[in-house]
Amino acid sequence: MFIWPTDVRRITSHFRTNRSNHHGIDIAESGHHTIKAAAAGTVSRSYRSDSYGECIMILHNINGKTWETVYAHMQAGSRKVVSGTKVRQGQAIGVMGNTGHSTGQHLHFEVHEGRWNINKSNAVDPIRYLKESNSKQENSTNGITYLVKAGDSLSKIAADHNTTIDQLISLNGIKNKNLIYPGQVLQLKKGSSGSYTIKKGDTLSQIAVNNKTTVKKLIDINNIKNKNKIQIGQKIKLI
Repeated sequence: MFIWPTDVRRITSHFRTNRSNHHGIDIAESGHHTIKAAAAGTVSRSYRSDSYGECIMILHNINGKTWETVYAHMQAGSRKVVSGTKVRQGQAIGVMGNTGHSTGQHLHFEVHEGRWNINKSNAVDPIRYLKESNSKQENSTNGITYLVKAGDSLSKIAADHNTTIDQLISLNGIKNKNLIYPGQVLQLKKGSSGSYTIKKGDTLSQIAVNNKTTVKKLIDINNIKNKNKIQIGQKIKLI
């Protein structure tokens, strides 16, 4: 139903309705990460909140049913849409940040079955609506990437995909081979599919040549405003 609102799958805080009351999930990673609309809809709010920080809410009508999604703690000045804007699924709406009541860069993402309200009584666990569709998506990228599931290990993944643990460690910059987590996306092999993390000295033209694509395509699919301003650690899509 909903696509993941960013390229990162590292969940640092899950949905909880006990005393700690966390009505969404926190998706965290360092570097530059674009935030995308999880489904087509109309922006209901685009504002700066004391708690949510830079925040956007989107109202969706899916098969006649009302839903509302929340994207909080975005980078200051990164909101790309205003209230009333109609957005398409996957459209860039901002950048992951650390504004409001936030500790460390992350996206706080909520899904409400109905309208958002101050008591968050309509909040549901986003993972219930993200997992199935995105597991299929990640696992079907020409064998280039793999979405880690509960119970997986690097040795099992390597054996299942005809590669080695050392290759997985090298491609993914893994520091501890025993620390992988469900929802993590691993690159299985080099290729022109998937994504690329920018290193010192990289240029868009060099990345395009190395991955058999064009600068224009990289600019278009990554919503890059200035081709001469890319950042070390920034992850860009190649397809």
